Amino acid sequence: MPEQSEHIAIVVMGVCGVGKSSVAQTLADGLGAQYIEADDFHTAENRSAMARGIPLSDEMRYPWLARLARAAETARGQGSVVMACSALKRAYRDVLRTDIGRVQIIFLKGDRDLIARRLRDRKDHFVTASLLDSQLAILEPPDPDEHALVVDVAGSKDEVRRIVADKLHERLFRNDTKINPSIDNEEKFNVDQS
Repeated sequence: MPEQSEHIAIVVMGVCGVGKSSVAQTLADGLGAQYIEADDFHTAENRSAMARGIPLSDEMRYPWLARLARAAETARGQGSVVMACSALKRAYRDVLRTDIGRVQIIFLKGDRDLIARRLRDRKDHFVTASLLDSQLAILEPPDPDEHALVVDVAGSKDEVRRIVADKLHERLFRNDTKINPSIDNEEKFNVDQS
């Protein structure tokens, strides 16, 4: 059972290549929150499978989700946390919501061809474009009762960053708290990366 804490866990979700990691890192920096990269919690077996273009089964994903939830809930005890995590199915997001208190989902979506092009251009990640179609096939966009913020990644890096920050600010901070979406180093916000 999650601890009672005023701190929030923000989960930036979507298929590979939509920019989860860069958007989540930018949000974490702007909020002064801890950043969690879900890919860091995969087993060597999971990483190897994905690098070979083999989609993960639910049996491979559930222990990973449990590790993520524990890490996020532990971090949330100290402050807010922002996590980049595919969270492709409702059941996966339910695990996170059940095991982490106070979760806000941000769903990054985009055109398949745009995402595929970004994945082909990406050189620094073990997930390749070959997994995109399998992820799109199992993707269950958030239902209305999940209250996710939905952002299309078709815009420029700056546009996506501003839209995410503005939507999150509107949803969570109806006072003077500001999210600082401006990052001097453009490499820190790279929507072309997952």
